[in-house]
Amino acid sequence: MTVVAGALPPIMLSMAFTLEDIDRAHKGVSQATVGDYLKALHGLGVAFYRTHISDGHSDYVDSEGNSLSSAPIHELYEVADHASVEAARLALDAHARGKTDYYAFSRQLADAGVAA
Repeated sequence: MTVVAGALPPIMLSMAFTLEDIDRAHKGVSQATVGDYLKALHGLGVAFYRTHISDGHSDYVDSEGNSLSSAPIHELYEVADHASVEAARLALDAHARGKTDYYAFSRQLADAGVAA
C-alpha cells in the first residue's frame, strides 16, 4: 500500500506487487540470470525501477505511477559532482568481467558521478 501525502484522510493505493514479491524474485540473481529477474519484475507489474547509487535503495513503479521504495542496502556513498563517462565505462566493464562485487561497483559509479 502507498500513502499519498497531503491527502486528508490518507488515500491508500493498492499495489499489484509488494517488496516481499520483489525480494523473492531477486533471490539468486546473478549476471547470467538478470534477464529472468527483469521479466519476473514485469510479471509482478513493475513498469520500471530506479536504483540509487548513493545508498542502494530502489524505487519500483507500476504502470499507474504508484511506487514502493526498498530500504538502503549499504552505507551512504557520496556521488561526485561531475560525471566521468570513461570512469563509469571502466567500472561497468570491470563489473561485467566479474572483477568487482555490487558494493565496489556502486562505489566506483558514485566516484564516476553516476547517481541512479
